[in-house]
Amino acid sequence: MKKKPSRGNRAGRLFSLLLFSSWIGFMAVASFFLPSFLGQLPLFQIKQVEIDGNYRIPFEYIRDVVVDLNGNLMSLRSSELKKLLNAKFENRVKKVDLKKRFTSKGIVLEVRIEERVPVAKLKLGRSYRLLDKEGVIFKPIGDEGKDLVEVKAYDKGILSKSFPRLYDEVLSLGLPVEKIIVRRDKIILEFKRKKVILPPLEFLSDNVSERLLMIYNFPQEKVDLRFDRFILVRN
Repeated sequence: MKKKPSRGNRAGRLFSLLLFSSWIGFMAVASFFLPSFLGQLPLFQIKQVEIDGNYRIPFEYIRDVVVDLNGNLMSLRSSELKKLLNAKFENRVKKVDLKKRFTSKGIVLEVRIEERVPVAKLKLGRSYRLLDKEGVIFKPIGDEGKDLVEVKAYDKGILSKSFPRLYDEVLSLGLPVEKIIVRRDKIILEFKRKKVILPPLEFLSDNVSERLLMIYNFPQEKVDLRFDRFILVRN
Protein backbone atom coordinates (compact mmCIF):
# COMPACT_ATOMS: atom_id res chain seq x y z
CA MET A 1 0.00 0.00 0.00
CA LYS A 2 1.36 3.42 -1.02
CA LYS A 3 2.09 5.86 1.70
CA LYS A 4 0.30 9.19 1.36
CA PRO A 5 2.60 12.22 1.32
CA SER A 6 2.49 14.11 4.57
CA ARG A 7 1.34 17.71 4.85
CA GLY A 8 4.93 18.72 5.65
CA ASN A 9 6.29 17.19 2.44
CA ARG A 10 3.68 18.96 0.34
CA ALA A 11 4.51 22.26 2.00
CA GLY A 12 8.21 21.69 1.35
CA ARG A 13 7.62 21.00 -2.32
CA LEU A 14 5.43 24.09 -2.63
CA PHE A 15 8.08 26.22 -0.94
CA SER A 16 10.78 24.85 -3.29
CA LEU A 17 8.59 25.59 -6.30
CA LEU A 18 7.94 29.16 -5.15
CA LEU A 19 11.65 29.66 -4.42
CA PHE A 20 12.61 28.37 -7.89
CA SER A 21 9.99 30.58 -9.59
CA SER A 22 11.22 33.61 -7.67
CA TRP A 23 14.81 32.89 -8.70
CA ILE A 24 13.80 32.62 -12.38
CA GLY A 25 11.90 35.92 -12.14
CA PHE A 26 14.82 37.63 -10.43
CA MET A 27 17.29 36.47 -13.08
CA ALA A 28 14.99 37.65 -15.88
CA VAL A 29 14.61 41.09 -14.32
CA ALA A 30 18.33 41.30 -13.55
CA SER A 31 19.33 40.36 -17.10
CA PHE A 32 17.01 43.08 -18.39
CA PHE A 33 18.17 45.88 -16.11
CA LEU A 34 21.81 44.90 -15.52
CA PRO A 35 23.25 46.28 -18.82
CA SER A 36 21.51 49.63 -18.23
CA PHE A 37 22.68 49.71 -14.61
CA LEU A 38 26.29 48.90 -15.51
CA GLY A 39 26.17 51.49 -18.27
CA GLN A 40 25.70 54.20 -15.61
CA LEU A 41 28.93 53.27 -13.83
CA PRO A 42 32.03 55.23 -15.00
CA LEU A 43 34.04 52.03 -15.38
CA PHE A 44 31.46 50.62 -17.82
CA GLN A 45 30.88 53.73 -19.92
CA ILE A 46 32.23 54.08 -23.47
CA LYS A 47 35.08 56.59 -23.22
CA GLN A 48 36.55 56.20 -26.68
CA VAL A 49 35.46 54.89 -30.08
CA GLU A 50 38.12 53.63 -32.51
CA ILE A 51 37.04 53.04 -36.12
CA ASP A 52 39.14 51.30 -38.77
CA GLY A 53 38.65 49.88 -42.26
CA ASN A 54 36.27 52.49 -43.66
CA TYR A 55 37.47 53.97 -46.95
CA ARG A 56 34.40 55.84 -48.23
CA ILE A 57 32.07 56.24 -45.25
CA PRO A 58 33.36 59.22 -43.24
CA PHE A 59 34.51 58.48 -39.69
CA GLU A 60 32.09 61.05 -38.31
CA TYR A 61 29.07 59.27 -39.80
CA ILE A 62 29.96 55.94 -38.18
CA ARG A 63 30.76 57.66 -34.89
CA ASP A 64 27.38 59.41 -34.91
CA VAL A 65 25.56 56.10 -35.42
CA VAL A 66 27.46 54.60 -32.47
CA VAL A 67 27.00 57.64 -30.20
CA ASP A 68 23.25 57.75 -30.92
CA LEU A 69 22.93 54.34 -29.25
CA ASN A 70 23.88 55.79 -25.85
CA GLY A 71 23.11 53.26 -23.10
CA ASN A 72 22.69 50.37 -25.53
CA LEU A 73 26.42 50.20 -26.25
CA MET A 74 27.09 47.69 -23.46
CA SER A 75 24.87 45.06 -25.08
CA LEU A 76 25.66 46.05 -28.70
CA ARG A 77 26.67 43.22 -31.04
CA SER A 78 28.48 43.27 -34.38
CA SER A 79 25.41 42.05 -36.29
CA GLU A 80 23.24 44.80 -34.79
CA LEU A 81 25.73 47.54 -35.65
CA LYS A 82 26.04 46.19 -39.20
CA LYS A 83 22.25 46.31 -39.56
CA LEU A 84 22.14 49.92 -38.31
CA LEU A 85 24.95 51.05 -40.62
CA ASN A 86 23.40 49.35 -43.65
CA ALA A 87 20.06 50.99 -42.90
CA LYS A 88 21.84 54.37 -43.07
CA PHE A 89 24.22 53.60 -45.96
CA GLU A 90 22.02 51.28 -48.05
CA ASN A 91 23.80 47.90 -47.85
CA ARG A 92 27.27 49.40 -48.21
CA VAL A 93 28.76 47.62 -45.18
CA LYS A 94 29.81 44.02 -45.81
CA LYS A 95 31.16 43.13 -42.39
CA VAL A 96 31.52 44.63 -38.91
CA ASP A 97 33.85 43.43 -36.16
CA LEU A 98 33.09 44.91 -32.77
CA LYS A 99 35.31 44.61 -29.69
CA LYS A 100 35.11 46.21 -26.23
CA ARG A 101 38.41 46.86 -24.43
CA PHE A 102 38.09 47.56 -20.72
CA THR A 103 40.45 50.14 -19.21
CA SER A 104 40.70 51.88 -15.84
CA LYS A 105 39.00 54.97 -17.31
CA GLY A 106 36.18 53.14 -19.09
CA ILE A 107 35.57 51.10 -22.23
CA VAL A 108 37.27 51.59 -25.57
CA LEU A 109 34.96 50.46 -28.38
CA GLU A 110 36.88 49.10 -31.38
CA VAL A 111 34.86 49.06 -34.61
CA ARG A 112 36.35 47.54 -37.77
CA ILE A 113 34.35 48.10 -40.96
CA GLU A 114 34.63 46.23 -44.25
CA GLU A 115 32.90 48.15 -47.04
CA ARG A 116 31.74 46.59 -50.28
CA VAL A 117 33.99 47.23 -53.29
CA PRO A 118 32.11 48.33 -56.44
CA VAL A 119 32.87 46.55 -59.73
CA ALA A 120 30.03 47.98 -61.86
CA LYS A 121 27.31 50.62 -61.80
CA LEU A 122 23.63 49.82 -62.21
CA LYS A 123 21.80 52.41 -64.29
CA LEU A 124 18.49 53.55 -62.76
CA GLY A 125 16.96 56.28 -64.90
CA ARG A 126 19.05 59.40 -64.35
CA SER A 127 20.73 58.02 -61.25
CA TYR A 128 22.71 54.87 -60.56
CA ARG A 129 23.65 52.41 -57.85
CA LEU A 130 26.80 50.33 -57.42
CA LEU A 131 27.26 46.55 -57.62
CA ASP A 132 29.92 44.51 -55.86
CA LYS A 133 31.09 41.15 -57.21
CA GLU A 134 28.51 39.35 -55.06
CA GLY A 135 25.68 41.19 -56.79
CA VAL A 136 24.78 43.37 -53.80
CA ILE A 137 23.36 46.76 -54.80
CA PHE A 138 24.37 49.80 -52.73
CA LYS A 139 24.38 53.57 -52.92
CA PRO A 140 27.46 55.49 -54.13
CA ILE A 141 29.03 58.24 -52.06
CA GLY A 142 29.71 61.36 -54.09
CA ASP A 143 30.69 60.58 -57.69
CA GLU A 144 32.05 57.14 -56.79
CA GLY A 145 31.97 54.53 -59.54
CA LYS A 146 31.08 56.82 -62.44
CA ASP A 147 33.84 55.32 -64.59
CA LEU A 148 32.81 51.70 -63.97
CA VAL A 149 31.11 49.53 -66.59
CA GLU A 150 27.42 50.36 -66.89
CA VAL A 151 24.84 47.63 -66.30
CA LYS A 152 21.19 47.89 -67.35
CA ALA A 153 18.80 45.27 -66.01
CA TYR A 154 15.05 44.90 -66.24
CA ASP A 155 14.86 42.50 -63.29
CA LYS A 156 17.10 43.40 -60.33
CA GLY A 157 16.25 40.10 -58.62
CA ILE A 158 17.68 38.02 -61.47
CA LEU A 159 20.68 40.35 -61.72
CA SER A 160 21.58 40.13 -58.02
CA LYS A 161 21.16 36.36 -57.97
CA SER A 162 23.32 35.67 -61.03
CA PHE A 163 25.76 38.60 -61.02
CA PRO A 164 28.57 36.68 -59.24
CA ARG A 165 28.73 34.32 -62.23
CA LEU A 166 28.69 37.25 -64.65
CA TYR A 167 31.55 38.85 -62.73
CA ASP A 168 33.65 35.67 -62.60
CA GLU A 169 33.13 34.72 -66.25
CA VAL A 170 33.06 38.15 -67.92
CA LEU A 171 34.02 41.24 -65.90
CA SER A 172 37.02 39.69 -64.18
CA LEU A 173 38.65 39.15 -67.61
CA GLY A 174 39.48 42.85 -67.81
CA LEU A 175 38.08 43.28 -71.32
CA PRO A 176 37.06 46.89 -72.11
CA VAL A 177 33.29 46.35 -71.82
CA GLU A 178 31.47 49.69 -71.82
CA LYS A 179 27.93 48.50 -71.18
CA ILE A 180 26.13 45.29 -70.16
CA ILE A 181 22.43 44.87 -70.86
CA VAL A 182 20.84 42.01 -68.90
CA ARG A 183 17.56 40.69 -70.30
CA ARG A 184 15.62 37.56 -69.51
CA ASP A 185 16.52 35.93 -72.84
CA LYS A 186 20.06 37.22 -73.37
CA ILE A 187 22.97 39.36 -72.17
CA ILE A 188 24.42 42.00 -74.48
CA LEU A 189 28.04 43.13 -74.02
CA GLU A 190 28.81 46.41 -75.74
CA PHE A 191 32.41 47.26 -76.55
CA LYS A 192 33.53 50.37 -78.40
CA ARG A 193 33.30 48.71 -81.84
CA LYS A 194 31.80 45.32 -81.10
CA LYS A 195 28.67 43.78 -79.64
CA VAL A 196 28.62 40.28 -78.12
CA ILE A 197 25.40 38.44 -77.30
CA LEU A 198 25.47 35.83 -74.52
CA PRO A 199 22.77 33.46 -73.27
CA PRO A 200 20.79 34.36 -70.10
CA LEU A 201 22.77 34.51 -66.87
CA GLU A 202 21.59 31.13 -65.62
CA PHE A 203 22.70 29.46 -68.89
CA LEU A 204 26.22 30.85 -69.20
CA SER A 205 28.49 28.02 -70.31
CA ASP A 206 31.57 27.00 -68.34
CA ASN A 207 33.85 28.02 -71.21
CA VAL A 208 32.29 31.44 -71.88
CA SER A 209 35.48 33.17 -70.66
CA GLU A 210 37.63 31.26 -73.17
CA ARG A 211 35.19 32.01 -75.97
CA LEU A 212 35.11 35.73 -75.15
CA LEU A 213 38.89 35.97 -75.17
CA MET A 214 38.98 34.07 -78.46
CA ILE A 215 36.51 36.25 -80.35
CA TYR A 216 37.48 39.63 -78.92
CA ASN A 217 39.97 40.27 -81.75
CA PHE A 218 37.65 39.01 -84.48
CA PRO A 219 36.89 41.73 -87.06
CA GLN A 220 33.13 41.09 -86.90
CA GLU A 221 31.14 43.83 -85.22
CA LYS A 222 28.56 41.46 -83.79
CA VAL A 223 29.09 37.99 -82.32
CA ASP A 224 26.32 35.75 -81.01
CA LEU A 225 27.46 33.21 -78.39
CA ARG A 226 24.05 31.95 -77.37
CA PHE A 227 24.53 28.70 -79.26
CA ASP A 228 27.15 25.96 -79.42
CA ARG A 229 28.74 27.60 -82.45
CA PHE A 230 29.83 31.17 -83.14
CA ILE A 231 27.49 33.32 -85.19
CA LEU A 232 29.48 36.16 -86.68
CA VAL A 233 27.57 39.09 -88.13
CA ARG A 234 28.97 41.93 -90.18
CA ASN A 235 27.01 45.18 -89.98
